[in-house]
Amino acid sequence: MDPKDFFREVSELLTPLVEGTDPDQLPDDTPCEDFSVRDLIGHFTLGRFIFGAGLAGDHERQQELVSTIPAKMGDVLEDDHRETYRRATASLDLAVEGVADVTESVSLVFGEMPAGYALQMLSADNYIHCWDLACATGQEFTPPPHLTEEASTFFRSFITDDFRAGGAFGPEIEVPASAPSFEKMLGFCGRTA
Repeated sequence: MDPKDFFREVSELLTPLVEGTDPDQLPDDTPCEDFSVRDLIGHFTLGRFIFGAGLAGDHERQQELVSTIPAKMGDVLEDDHRETYRRATASLDLAVEGVADVTESVSLVFGEMPAGYALQMLSADNYIHCWDLACATGQEFTPPPHLTEEASTFFRSFITDDFRAGGAFGPEIEVPASAPSFEKMLGFCGRTA
């Protein structure tokens, strides 16, 4: 799947979930340990700002974003979670449009990588967070099988024992062979449905 299409389709799922989140739900718990709804949205909104700056080649903006990460991720959102997310998404969309060749190298805070790989990383992360946000806010989310396959393929090449040891991902959780593919992906990422 073209990384730009992967990104676009995941955004089309994530954006309505953010828009559908009421301000009074922001303090609620999520499936992400230690993240409230506000922190969860802040986490992937900050990621969108950072990836947008990286894909646009704006190293100064990336460094500014990283150096000002608040103690609580939710503080990224300021007073309006929807508007801050919209701004992050608009800057990211513009940067993605500017990527003429997904094989070209981009510089992100984690290092140099092909633009397509950066988009896969962001999209897979945001895809799982669609589920997190939907669960936490009582919204409907039906994972499309082709996006689950795309995210699963990425995670299987991305998640290493070192990442698990560092706490970025938990130990793999065994799920029944008959489980839906999305649950299998969550299990591989150390998550449970």
